[in-house]
Amino acid sequence: MNISRTLRLLSLLTAMTVFSAAGMAGATAPAPAAEKAPAVLWIDGAAQKAVSTAEMLDGLKEYQVIFFGEFHDSQPIHDAELDVLKGLHDLHGDKLVLSMEMFERDVQTTMDDYLAGTLSEELFLSQSRPWPQYRTAYKPLVDFAKSQGLPVLTGNIPRRMAAAYAKVGSLNGIAEADRLYLPKVHKAGSEAYRAKFAATMAAMNDMPGGMKVTEAMVQPMFMAQCLKDDAMAESIADYLDTHGDAVVYHVVGNFHSEGHLGAVEKLHGLRPDLKIAVINAVHYDPAAESAADAASDHADGGEYLALETAHGA
Repeated sequence: MNISRTLRLLSLLTAMTVFSAAGMAGATAPAPAAEKAPAVLWIDGAAQKAVSTAEMLDGLKEYQVIFFGEFHDSQPIHDAELDVLKGLHDLHGDKLVLSMEMFERDVQTTMDDYLAGTLSEELFLSQSRPWPQYRTAYKPLVDFAKSQGLPVLTGNIPRRMAAAYAKVGSLNGIAEADRLYLPKVHKAGSEAYRAKFAATMAAMNDMPGGMKVTEAMVQPMFMAQCLKDDAMAESIADYLDTHGDAVVYHVVGNFHSEGHLGAVEKLHGLRPDLKIAVINAVHYDPAAESAADAASDHADGGEYLALETAHGA
């Protein structure tokens, strides 16, 4: 049973590139083909209307923490995350901080050294345990931060710790050398978050070839999920405690942030004074439903929705 992989599957992704095409004009030109749906449609969650990237960024300018809840396996979403990072940098300059689920607390020094130019990329990759899709999905984010002198927070709990916790249901078995990476506050998430987690686990049981999750497994796996949320929330809160005017852009699987649950509710608990926004990725098939219906179905997902029309492209 690969618990670490299963926990990662709970995190879903986001994208947000908008494409446009111009047809050729001419008396003898053929009729233009039907316009292809954009890779991502941006929706203002509260107003339930489509917005441009610029309009969304303008709406985010007053928030101190922005979560982008992504789908890990969609390149359009990764491309879009980079667009948002660049747009936020235009707004906030060197106040901006990139924070990533994809790197863990025990590699913060490794990340810092790479950003400072004192560690080669080869050594950085050998020491930081990057995700398999790092080069196409996350390297552009890290490289942009590096080029602009922006900090990158590696705030997630080391995956070996989350997996061990899920397996035995106790933190007592965590190696002494790893205990410094545990969050100071760790507790179960809200009932709404647990219900969502349990429903996701139940759905996995119905998937062909999916991991079978028994009822007895749900609670320890949920607590391991919450351990990740606690670690990421604490990493952001601790940074803001010492850098009060910073703006944090946290890239994370959307299970951890959808509906202000998961890591978002944990950060709210640690720092209720923070103004936090969520961009939530939503799978959307233009051939099967209207954008209005998709937006309505996920209206409570975040301040902004990224209706992704080209998943995995």
